[in-house]
Amino acid sequence: MKWIPLMILIASIVLAAGCTTPTPTATPATPTATAISPAATTPSAPVIPDLSGNWSGTSTGYMYQSGYRVFNEPIMMEVTSQEDLLFTGVFSFPHRDGTLETKAFAAVLSDDGKTIKDIEYPGGFSDGIIVSGEEIELIFRDEASPSTICIDSIRRSTAAPAAATTAPPAMPDMKGHWNGTSVGYTEQSGYQLTASPVGMDITEQDGRFFSGTVSFLLNNTPVKKEFAGIFGRDGKSFMTIENPDGFSNGIVISVNEVKLVFRDNNDPSGISIDTFVRSGASPTPAGNAALRLTGTWPGTSRGYMETGSGYGIIQGDLTMNVTTQEDRLFAGQVSYIVNGTPSAKPFAGVIGSDGRTIETVEFPGGFGDGIIVSEREIQLIFRNDGTPSTIAIDTFRRAE
Repeated sequence: MKWIPLMILIASIVLAAGCTTPTPTATPATPTATAISPAATTPSAPVIPDLSGNWSGTSTGYMYQSGYRVFNEPIMMEVTSQEDLLFTGVFSFPHRDGTLETKAFAAVLSDDGKTIKDIEYPGGFSDGIIVSGEEIELIFRDEASPSTICIDSIRRSTAAPAAATTAPPAMPDMKGHWNGTSVGYTEQSGYQLTASPVGMDITEQDGRFFSGTVSFLLNNTPVKKEFAGIFGRDGKSFMTIENPDGFSNGIVISVNEVKLVFRDNNDPSGISIDTFVRSGASPTPAGNAALRLTGTWPGTSRGYMETGSGYGIIQGDLTMNVTTQEDRLFAGQVSYIVNGTPSAKPFAGVIGSDGRTIETVEFPGGFGDGIIVSEREIQLIFRNDGTPSTIAIDTFRRAE
Protein backbone atom coordinates (compact mmCIF):
# COMPACT_ATOMS: atom_id res chain seq x y z
CA MET A 1 0.00 0.00 0.00
CA LYS A 2 2.12 2.87 -1.32
CA TRP A 3 -0.27 5.80 -0.88
CA ILE A 4 1.47 8.54 -2.91
CA PRO A 5 0.16 11.10 -5.50
CA LEU A 6 1.19 10.90 -9.18
CA MET A 7 3.90 13.18 -10.58
CA ILE A 8 3.94 13.19 -14.41
CA LEU A 9 5.95 16.14 -15.76
CA ILE A 10 9.64 15.59 -16.55
CA ALA A 11 12.32 18.15 -15.57
CA SER A 12 15.96 18.21 -16.69
CA ILE A 13 18.76 19.02 -14.28
CA VAL A 14 22.49 18.92 -15.07
CA LEU A 15 25.23 18.25 -12.52
CA ALA A 16 28.76 19.58 -13.17
CA ALA A 17 32.09 18.41 -11.80
CA GLY A 18 33.28 19.04 -8.26
CA CYS A 19 36.46 17.90 -6.51
CA THR A 20 38.09 17.94 -3.13
CA THR A 21 41.28 16.06 -2.48
CA PRO A 22 42.12 15.29 1.14
CA THR A 23 45.45 13.57 1.71
CA PRO A 24 44.96 9.79 1.60
CA THR A 25 45.83 7.98 4.82
CA ALA A 26 48.86 5.73 4.84
CA THR A 27 48.11 2.10 4.10
CA PRO A 28 48.56 0.02 7.27
CA ALA A 29 50.19 -3.37 7.20
CA THR A 30 47.48 -5.91 6.37
CA PRO A 31 47.27 -9.37 4.84
CA THR A 32 47.60 -9.42 1.08
CA ALA A 33 44.30 -8.45 -0.53
CA THR A 34 42.68 -10.67 -3.08
CA ALA A 35 43.50 -9.32 -6.55
CA ILE A 36 40.61 -8.00 -8.65
CA SER A 37 41.61 -8.46 -12.27
CA PRO A 38 39.81 -6.98 -15.25
CA ALA A 39 38.52 -9.36 -17.89
CA ALA A 40 41.12 -10.50 -20.38
CA THR A 41 38.81 -9.81 -23.30
CA THR A 42 35.86 -7.48 -23.73
CA PRO A 43 32.64 -9.51 -23.87
CA SER A 44 30.00 -8.69 -26.45
CA ALA A 45 27.46 -6.14 -25.26
CA PRO A 46 24.39 -7.79 -23.72
CA VAL A 47 20.95 -7.18 -25.20
CA ILE A 48 19.14 -4.59 -23.07
CA PRO A 49 15.48 -5.63 -22.65
CA ASP A 50 12.77 -3.21 -23.75
CA LEU A 51 10.54 -2.78 -20.68
CA SER A 52 8.16 -0.18 -22.11
CA GLY A 53 4.45 -0.85 -21.71
CA ASN A 54 2.06 -2.06 -19.05
CA TRP A 55 2.72 -4.69 -16.38
CA SER A 56 0.40 -6.02 -13.68
CA GLY A 57 0.53 -8.45 -10.78
CA THR A 58 0.43 -8.69 -7.00
CA SER A 59 2.20 -7.04 -4.07
CA THR A 60 2.62 -9.28 -1.00
CA GLY A 61 4.53 -8.54 2.18
CA TYR A 62 4.60 -6.70 5.50
CA MET A 63 3.41 -3.26 6.50
CA TYR A 64 3.90 -1.79 9.96
CA GLN A 65 0.55 -1.18 11.70
CA SER A 66 1.20 -1.63 15.45
CA GLY A 67 3.44 -4.50 14.41
CA TYR A 68 4.28 -5.86 10.97
CA ARG A 69 1.06 -7.13 9.33
CA VAL A 70 0.85 -9.25 6.17
CA PHE A 71 -0.94 -7.72 3.18
CA ASN A 72 -1.71 -8.75 -0.40
CA GLU A 73 -2.99 -6.40 -3.09
CA PRO A 74 -2.92 -5.87 -6.88
CA ILE A 75 -0.27 -3.63 -8.42
CA MET A 76 0.33 -2.23 -11.91
CA MET A 77 3.46 -0.74 -13.49
CA GLU A 78 3.63 1.41 -16.61
CA VAL A 79 7.09 2.07 -18.11
CA THR A 80 6.66 5.32 -20.02
CA SER A 81 10.23 6.01 -21.19
CA GLN A 82 13.51 4.12 -21.51
CA GLU A 83 16.99 5.25 -22.52
CA ASP A 84 19.34 2.27 -22.62
CA LEU A 85 19.79 1.19 -18.96
CA LEU A 86 17.62 4.02 -17.54
CA PHE A 87 13.81 3.98 -17.47
CA THR A 88 10.90 5.75 -15.76
CA GLY A 89 7.19 5.25 -15.21
CA VAL A 90 4.44 4.97 -12.61
CA PHE A 91 3.10 2.34 -10.22
CA SER A 92 -0.64 2.08 -9.51
CA PHE A 93 -2.25 0.36 -6.50
CA PRO A 94 -5.33 0.62 -4.28
CA HIS A 95 -5.64 3.31 -1.64
CA ARG A 96 -7.19 2.34 1.70
CA ASP A 97 -10.32 4.34 0.77
CA GLY A 98 -10.80 2.23 -2.36
CA THR A 99 -9.46 4.75 -4.90
CA LEU A 100 -6.53 4.03 -7.23
CA GLU A 101 -3.25 5.74 -6.28
CA THR A 102 -0.20 6.27 -8.52
CA LYS A 103 3.46 6.84 -7.73
CA ALA A 104 6.28 7.94 -10.03
CA PHE A 105 9.53 5.95 -10.23
CA ALA A 106 12.90 5.96 -11.97
CA ALA A 107 15.07 2.86 -12.39
CA VAL A 108 18.40 1.49 -13.56
CA LEU A 109 19.10 -1.84 -15.24
CA SER A 110 22.36 -3.67 -14.57
CA ASP A 111 24.90 -3.87 -17.40
CA ASP A 112 23.85 -7.45 -18.11
CA GLY A 113 20.18 -6.44 -18.31
CA LYS A 114 19.11 -8.91 -15.60
CA THR A 115 18.66 -6.91 -12.39
CA ILE A 116 16.77 -3.71 -11.55
CA LYS A 117 17.14 -1.01 -8.90
CA ASP A 118 14.54 1.74 -8.61
CA ILE A 119 13.68 4.81 -6.56
CA GLU A 120 10.13 6.03 -6.01
CA TYR A 121 8.75 9.49 -5.32
CA PRO A 122 8.39 10.63 -2.63
CA GLY A 123 9.67 7.51 -0.82
CA GLY A 124 10.71 3.87 -1.13
CA PHE A 125 12.96 1.81 -3.38
CA SER A 126 13.09 -1.63 -4.98
CA ASP A 127 15.69 -4.25 -5.89
CA GLY A 128 14.64 -6.89 -8.36
CA ILE A 129 15.32 -9.30 -11.17
CA ILE A 130 13.99 -9.87 -14.66
CA VAL A 131 12.71 -13.43 -14.35
CA SER A 132 11.98 -13.56 -18.09
CA GLY A 133 11.16 -11.18 -20.91
CA GLU A 134 7.58 -11.13 -19.62
CA GLU A 135 8.04 -11.31 -15.83
CA ILE A 136 9.71 -9.10 -13.20
CA GLU A 137 10.07 -9.57 -9.44
CA LEU A 138 10.84 -6.57 -7.24
CA ILE A 139 11.44 -6.45 -3.48
CA PHE A 140 10.17 -3.04 -2.38
CA ARG A 141 11.21 -1.33 0.88
CA ASP A 142 10.18 1.94 2.49
CA GLU A 143 11.67 3.27 5.74
CA ALA A 144 8.99 5.97 6.04
CA SER A 145 5.70 5.47 7.86
CA PRO A 146 4.23 2.98 7.30
CA SER A 147 7.44 0.93 7.19
CA THR A 148 6.97 -1.63 4.38
CA ILE A 149 8.67 -4.56 2.67
CA CYS A 150 6.99 -6.64 -0.05
CA ILE A 151 7.45 -8.74 -3.18
CA ASP A 152 5.95 -7.14 -6.31
CA SER A 153 5.46 -9.93 -8.89
CA ILE A 154 4.41 -8.44 -12.22
CA ARG A 155 3.92 -9.67 -15.78
CA ARG A 156 3.66 -7.78 -19.06
CA SER A 157 0.03 -7.20 -20.02
CA THR A 158 0.60 -8.71 -23.49
CA ALA A 159 2.20 -11.88 -22.09
CA ALA A 160 0.59 -15.27 -22.51
CA PRO A 161 -0.85 -16.85 -19.35
CA ALA A 162 1.91 -17.84 -16.96
CA ALA A 163 3.10 -21.41 -17.28
CA ALA A 164 3.89 -23.50 -14.23
CA THR A 165 7.22 -22.38 -12.82
CA THR A 166 9.89 -24.41 -11.05
CA ALA A 167 9.34 -24.37 -7.30
CA PRO A 168 11.90 -22.22 -5.45
CA PRO A 169 14.38 -24.00 -3.16
CA ALA A 170 13.38 -24.67 0.41
CA MET A 171 13.96 -21.60 2.57
CA PRO A 172 16.22 -21.85 5.64
CA ASP A 173 14.41 -22.05 8.98
CA MET A 174 15.28 -18.73 10.62
CA LYS A 175 13.12 -18.92 13.73
CA GLY A 176 14.85 -18.64 17.08
CA HIS A 177 17.35 -16.49 18.95
CA TRP A 178 20.59 -15.28 17.32
CA ASN A 179 23.55 -13.63 19.09
CA GLY A 180 25.66 -11.16 17.17
CA THR A 181 28.20 -8.42 16.83
CA SER A 182 27.90 -5.14 14.96
CA VAL A 183 30.94 -3.28 13.61
CA GLY A 184 30.65 -0.20 11.44
CA TYR A 185 30.28 3.57 11.21
CA THR A 186 27.84 5.95 12.89
CA GLU A 187 27.59 9.63 11.90
CA GLN A 188 28.69 11.74 14.88
CA SER A 189 30.26 14.92 13.48
CA GLY A 190 31.72 12.64 10.84
CA TYR A 191 31.52 8.88 10.52
CA GLN A 192 33.02 7.28 13.65
CA LEU A 193 33.93 3.59 13.93
CA THR A 194 31.77 1.72 16.48
CA ALA A 195 31.35 -1.85 17.71
CA SER A 196 28.70 -3.41 19.96
CA PRO A 197 26.80 -6.64 20.68
CA VAL A 198 23.42 -7.19 18.99
CA GLY A 199 20.69 -9.79 19.29
CA MET A 200 17.99 -11.00 16.90
CA ASP A 201 14.82 -12.97 17.64
CA ILE A 202 12.86 -14.31 14.65
CA THR A 203 9.40 -15.17 15.89
CA GLU A 204 7.46 -15.85 12.67
CA GLN A 205 8.29 -17.36 9.27
CA ASP A 206 6.18 -18.39 6.30
CA GLY A 207 8.39 -19.53 3.44
CA ARG A 208 10.24 -16.50 2.11
CA PHE A 209 8.67 -14.14 4.68
CA PHE A 210 9.87 -13.72 8.28
CA SER A 211 9.67 -11.16 11.11
CA GLY A 212 10.90 -10.53 14.64
CA THR A 213 12.91 -8.08 16.73
CA VAL A 214 16.51 -6.87 16.89
CA SER A 215 18.10 -5.47 20.07
CA PHE A 216 21.24 -3.33 20.50
CA LEU A 217 22.78 -0.47 22.44
CA LEU A 218 22.47 3.15 21.29
CA ASN A 219 24.54 5.59 23.36
CA ASN A 220 24.69 2.88 26.04
CA THR A 221 20.88 2.68 26.10
CA PRO A 222 19.19 -0.68 25.27
CA VAL A 223 16.97 -0.42 22.17
CA LYS A 224 14.62 -2.99 20.62
CA LYS A 225 13.16 -2.63 17.11
CA GLU A 226 10.72 -4.74 15.12
CA PHE A 227 11.75 -5.88 11.66
CA ALA A 228 10.46 -7.91 8.71
CA GLY A 229 12.41 -9.72 6.01
CA ILE A 230 12.06 -11.47 2.66
CA PHE A 231 14.30 -14.12 1.10
CA GLY A 232 15.45 -13.85 -2.49
CA ARG A 233 14.46 -16.57 -4.92
CA ASP A 234 17.82 -18.30 -4.31
CA GLY A 235 16.97 -19.05 -0.67
CA LYS A 236 20.31 -17.58 0.47
CA SER A 237 20.12 -13.81 0.11
CA PHE A 238 17.54 -11.76 1.97
CA MET A 239 16.47 -8.17 2.64
CA THR A 240 14.97 -6.58 5.76
CA ILE A 241 13.26 -3.39 6.90
CA GLU A 242 13.15 -2.08 10.48
CA ASN A 243 10.66 0.15 12.27
CA PRO A 244 11.00 3.11 12.62
CA ASP A 245 14.02 3.16 10.29
CA GLY A 246 16.91 1.16 8.83
CA PHE A 247 17.26 -1.68 6.33
CA SER A 248 19.66 -4.56 5.65
CA ASN A 249 20.89 -6.83 2.90
CA GLY A 250 21.94 -10.24 4.18
CA ILE A 251 23.15 -13.71 3.27
CA VAL A 252 22.88 -17.12 4.92
CA ILE A 253 26.39 -18.43 5.58
CA SER A 254 25.20 -21.71 7.15
CA VAL A 255 22.25 -23.05 9.15
CA ASN A 256 23.83 -21.42 12.20
CA GLU A 257 25.20 -18.14 10.77
CA VAL A 258 23.92 -15.10 8.84
CA LYS A 259 25.65 -11.86 7.90
CA LEU A 260 23.95 -8.54 7.18
CA VAL A 261 25.02 -5.10 6.06
CA PHE A 262 22.74 -2.70 7.94
CA ARG A 263 22.15 0.86 6.75
CA ASP A 264 20.19 3.79 8.14
CA ASN A 265 19.58 6.99 6.16
CA ASN A 266 18.12 8.76 9.18
CA ASP A 267 19.84 10.54 12.06
CA PRO A 268 22.19 9.06 13.17
CA SER A 269 23.17 7.82 9.70
CA GLY A 270 25.05 4.53 9.89
CA ILE A 271 26.32 1.40 8.20
CA SER A 272 27.57 -1.79 9.84
CA ILE A 273 28.48 -5.42 9.33
CA ASP A 274 26.19 -7.48 11.58
CA THR A 275 27.20 -11.11 12.14
CA PHE A 276 24.69 -13.40 13.89
CA VAL A 277 25.04 -17.00 15.06
CA ARG A 278 22.59 -19.27 16.80
CA SER A 279 23.20 -19.78 20.51
CA GLY A 280 26.24 -22.02 21.00
CA ALA A 281 27.63 -21.58 17.46
CA SER A 282 30.81 -19.72 16.44
CA PRO A 283 31.16 -17.33 13.48
CA THR A 284 33.17 -18.26 10.41
CA PRO A 285 36.78 -16.98 10.50
CA ALA A 286 37.47 -13.89 8.39
CA GLY A 287 38.66 -14.49 4.85
CA ASN A 288 41.21 -12.59 2.74
CA ALA A 289 41.84 -8.91 3.41
CA ALA A 290 39.77 -6.49 1.35
CA LEU A 291 41.20 -4.43 -1.52
CA ARG A 292 42.65 -1.08 -0.35
CA LEU A 293 40.43 1.73 -1.62
CA THR A 294 42.12 4.74 0.05
CA GLY A 295 42.82 7.53 -2.41
CA THR A 296 41.03 9.73 -4.93
CA TRP A 297 38.51 8.36 -7.43
CA PRO A 298 37.24 10.82 -10.11
CA GLY A 299 33.97 9.71 -11.69
CA THR A 300 30.93 10.38 -13.81
CA SER A 301 27.25 10.22 -12.90
CA ARG A 302 24.17 9.69 -15.05
CA GLY A 303 20.62 9.13 -13.88
CA TYR A 304 17.36 10.75 -12.79
CA MET A 305 16.36 13.39 -10.22
CA GLU A 306 12.83 14.28 -9.09
CA THR A 307 12.22 17.92 -8.24
CA GLY A 308 8.46 17.92 -7.81
CA SER A 309 7.58 18.01 -11.48
CA GLY A 310 8.78 14.60 -12.64
CA TYR A 311 12.02 12.66 -13.04
CA GLY A 312 14.52 14.42 -15.32
CA ILE A 313 17.88 13.22 -16.63
CA ILE A 314 20.96 14.33 -14.67
CA GLN A 315 24.57 13.85 -15.67
CA GLY A 316 27.94 15.22 -14.67
CA ASP A 317 31.17 14.56 -12.82
CA LEU A 318 31.96 13.85 -9.18
CA THR A 319 34.90 12.74 -7.04
CA MET A 320 35.08 10.14 -4.29
CA ASN A 321 37.89 10.41 -1.74
CA VAL A 322 38.40 7.38 0.51
CA THR A 323 40.32 8.73 3.50
CA THR A 324 40.24 5.81 5.93
CA GLN A 325 39.84 2.04 5.75
CA GLU A 326 39.72 -0.76 8.32
CA ASP A 327 39.69 -4.03 6.34
CA ARG A 328 36.16 -4.19 4.81
CA LEU A 329 35.03 -0.86 6.33
CA PHE A 330 35.94 2.44 4.65
CA ALA A 331 34.89 6.10 4.82
CA GLY A 332 35.52 9.41 3.09
CA GLN A 333 33.84 12.18 1.15
CA VAL A 334 32.08 12.55 -2.19
CA SER A 335 32.07 15.98 -3.88
CA TYR A 336 30.04 17.38 -6.77
CA ILE A 337 28.27 20.57 -7.96
CA VAL A 338 24.49 21.08 -7.84
CA ASN A 339 22.98 24.06 -9.67
CA GLY A 340 26.41 25.73 -9.75
CA THR A 341 27.05 25.23 -6.02
CA PRO A 342 29.92 22.97 -4.89
CA SER A 343 28.79 20.34 -2.38
CA ALA A 344 30.49 17.58 -0.42
CA LYS A 345 29.01 14.80 1.71
CA PRO A 346 30.71 12.35 4.07
CA PHE A 347 30.05 8.68 3.36
CA ALA A 348 30.91 5.29 4.80
CA GLY A 349 30.94 1.89 3.13
CA VAL A 350 31.36 -1.85 3.43
CA ILE A 351 33.09 -4.23 1.02
CA GLY A 352 31.22 -7.53 0.81
CA SER A 353 32.75 -10.76 2.08
CA ASP A 354 33.15 -11.72 -1.60
CA GLY A 355 35.66 -8.84 -1.97
CA ARG A 356 33.73 -7.39 -4.92
CA THR A 357 30.40 -5.95 -3.83
CA ILE A 358 30.12 -2.56 -2.11
CA GLU A 359 27.36 -0.93 -0.05
CA THR A 360 27.56 2.70 1.10
CA VAL A 361 25.57 5.29 3.03
CA GLU A 362 25.89 9.09 2.81
CA PHE A 363 25.04 11.88 5.23
CA PRO A 364 22.57 13.53 5.33
CA GLY A 365 20.91 11.20 2.79
CA GLY A 366 21.44 8.57 0.13
CA PHE A 367 23.04 5.16 -0.30
CA GLY A 368 24.88 3.19 -2.98
CA ASP A 369 25.14 -0.42 -4.10
CA GLY A 370 27.87 -1.46 -6.46
CA ILE A 371 30.79 -3.59 -7.49
CA ILE A 372 34.56 -3.38 -7.68
CA VAL A 373 35.00 -3.87 -11.43
CA SER A 374 38.80 -3.96 -11.11
CA GLU A 375 41.51 -2.56 -8.84
CA ARG A 376 41.08 0.76 -10.65
CA GLU A 377 37.32 0.94 -11.30
CA ILE A 378 34.19 1.00 -9.12
CA GLN A 379 30.58 1.26 -10.25
CA LEU A 380 27.82 2.29 -7.83
CA ILE A 381 24.06 2.71 -8.23
CA PHE A 382 23.32 5.69 -5.98
CA ARG A 383 19.81 6.22 -4.60
CA ASN A 384 18.20 8.82 -2.36
CA ASP A 385 14.54 8.33 -1.43
CA GLY A 386 14.52 11.68 0.38
CA THR A 387 14.32 15.09 -1.30
CA PRO A 388 15.28 15.34 -4.09
CA SER A 389 14.54 11.71 -5.00
CA THR A 390 17.51 10.52 -7.08
CA ILE A 391 18.94 7.45 -8.79
CA ALA A 392 22.18 7.42 -10.82
CA ILE A 393 24.91 5.20 -12.21
CA ASP A 394 28.20 6.48 -10.73
CA THR A 395 31.39 5.15 -12.32
CA PHE A 396 34.71 5.91 -10.59
CA ARG A 397 38.32 5.32 -11.73
CA ARG A 398 41.27 5.52 -9.35
CA ALA A 399 43.41 8.64 -9.93
CA GLU A 400 46.93 8.00 -11.29
